[in-house]
Amino acid sequence: MLSEHKMVKPAKHGDCEFWLLLHLMALMKFTALAEHNIDLRCEKFKTGSQESKDTVELLLRVIKESEDYKLKVIAIKSIGFLARIFRKSNHHRVVSLLVSQLENGCGEVVMEALVALAKFSCDANHLCKEHSNKMIEFNAAQILVKLLSDGESELKLQVHVLVLMCYIASKADYCKAVEEARMRTAVRQLLSKKGELRTFVSRKPELKELATKALDSLRLYYEY
Repeated sequence: MLSEHKMVKPAKHGDCEFWLLLHLMALMKFTALAEHNIDLRCEKFKTGSQESKDTVELLLRVIKESEDYKLKVIAIKSIGFLARIFRKSNHHRVVSLLVSQLENGCGEVVMEALVALAKFSCDANHLCKEHSNKMIEFNAAQILVKLLSDGESELKLQVHVLVLMCYIASKADYCKAVEEARMRTAVRQLLSKKGELRTFVSRKPELKELATKALDSLRLYYEY
């Protein structure tokens, strides 16, 4: 009879990816619950706890290193759900990595990166100003203007680009990078010319208000 250790086959690469996928999906469901449950968030993702650090490290490693877009998307969503656990002391790597995914060749990855970054820069995040300034530091303004000006981008993607751009414009301090990216011009032109995005915004009062607020903020700093 074969001994027990000889009967166990080594895990294949495909098996590892399968178990990683299952683990990430479970994490995504858990982080989605934590996003809207402050008690759960404080208990399981306490600042400085080893469990929280290990979870974040795994998610960041998948986003940075995985060549499987499905794994990337799940990891990015989870980081977005955890947006409110990050502080000024530890948001540098997270924001940098998410901004870098805006230039990913996969549209689904770009979309989820936009959604996740919006959770960092929206009013519900008490560090939205700090996160927004950090995004600009990592060249988000130029990347977003480029995405917004891309005539081939789908409407859904353009809407998410516009939302993130408006959040950043409303929160961030003056920055030469924003001026050089001509963010105000890009938003104003896109909203003024006829097209799907303009029509969509006109039918969404909350989005129209967000865009108007962003343009007002940009006008204070950037006259062009």
